[in-house]
Amino acid sequence: MNIRPVKQEEHCITEKLVFEVFENTTFSDGLVEKTLIREIREKEYYIPDLDLVVEDSGEIIAHTILSKFPISNEHSKEVLLLSPVTVAINKQRQGVGEFMLREAIKIATNMGYQGIVVEGDYRYYRRFGFRTSTEFGIYASEKNLPPSEEYLMALELKDRGLETISGEVDFSLYSALVH
Repeated sequence: MNIRPVKQEEHCITEKLVFEVFENTTFSDGLVEKTLIREIREKEYYIPDLDLVVEDSGEIIAHTILSKFPISNEHSKEVLLLSPVTVAINKQRQGVGEFMLREAIKIATNMGYQGIVVEGDYRYYRRFGFRTSTEFGIYASEKNLPPSEEYLMALELKDRGLETISGEVDFSLYSALVH
């Protein structure tokens, strides 16, 4: 397995993978995540080097994007949004997602970012060091609240990296994420 930035000609492959994985969940139809990927790639927050795929024997088996993300309309050069995290159905529960996230976090850290925010299953993301975002003074916008407070999480990429960053996470800058 290796991780690398996605090539532009592979965008359709990653969108198809994301759709196929998320359409089989109880919480999505796959269109939200597929649309989100397109929106991220079209905005000024897109970082091609953090649009990542995991490849195994020449096949793309996982994908994620880390993109710049403003907290209270600030800090977009310091904080990243992690979303979505996708592993091919036949490769799940085999360590692929863990490999991808650990490597993505290392890459983002080496690029100098201060932290990452994610909305997702806290039972999964805590193993990577994510904590409830309110511990850092980062809160969900009233416009698009997560199912509960612990689903919005943050990770410091540097010691005290989020110490001077606080405010509101407003996903409405992406129409795909408006609840």
